[in-house]
Amino acid sequence: MLTHTKWCIRTARETNLFDTLRPFSYTIVKNQEFKTVKGKLVENYPNSKNRGRWWIITIIVALGLAVIVLGGYLVWTSVRTENAEIQAKGKIEVEVEKPPELPRMANQPPKIKAPEPITPSYAPDAPLLEQVREAMRKGIDPDSALAMAKSLPDKPERADAAFILLEYAAEAEIGEAALEVGRYFDPTYAGDSGTIVKDPEVAHDWYQLALSQGLLEADIHLSNLKQWVTKQAAEGSYQARQLLKNWQ
Repeated sequence: MLTHTKWCIRTARETNLFDTLRPFSYTIVKNQEFKTVKGKLVENYPNSKNRGRWWIITIIVALGLAVIVLGGYLVWTSVRTENAEIQAKGKIEVEVEKPPELPRMANQPPKIKAPEPITPSYAPDAPLLEQVREAMRKGIDPDSALAMAKSLPDKPERADAAFILLEYAAEAEIGEAALEVGRYFDPTYAGDSGTIVKDPEVAHDWYQLALSQGLLEADIHLSNLKQWVTKQAAEGSYQARQLLKNWQ
């Protein structure tokens, strides 16, 4: 391209047409990033470099704007999606009603109703109870507590007052007291148990303690208790089956 342009200039100069064609030639040369220096056509390198730099800056700015626009769009889309999910979830929670309770499965244990406490037939400040509480406050020893429990007179609160003393003595590992406390919880025992709720598991533990202290009578109570629990298990008691499993 440069050679062809130089040839045109040389031809025009030789034919005296250079001055006539100079404006047109200069326009072509300028568009092609060339200029005339001292009658010679040379390439305009500074203009070419500046033009290249402007192209690079333009591309960088365009890319930056594209990144900003794309990032803003992604953020907007994310926020919009999150808000839509929250609204949908709230709507579902409002619309969905509580499902009806499913029927109890045959292989699940039945619900065990806790026994209701026995209401005492005496006043909370009954004389025997106050006497026993006073003895406990004064720090009666376990052996004396056992003796006092045996000597209490026959009154409506006697069983509960005696239990306080017997339990205290049984916790000191006195075998006779442990045997008596076991009877309070033993469902096969027909004696007066006051307001103590029957519990075969607790009775079994106290009988075991009495047996470990050398009271062979406790073994008889353990045998009777096990027979009663076995009968309850045969009648469908889940709690009784669990007790038999634990006692093996």
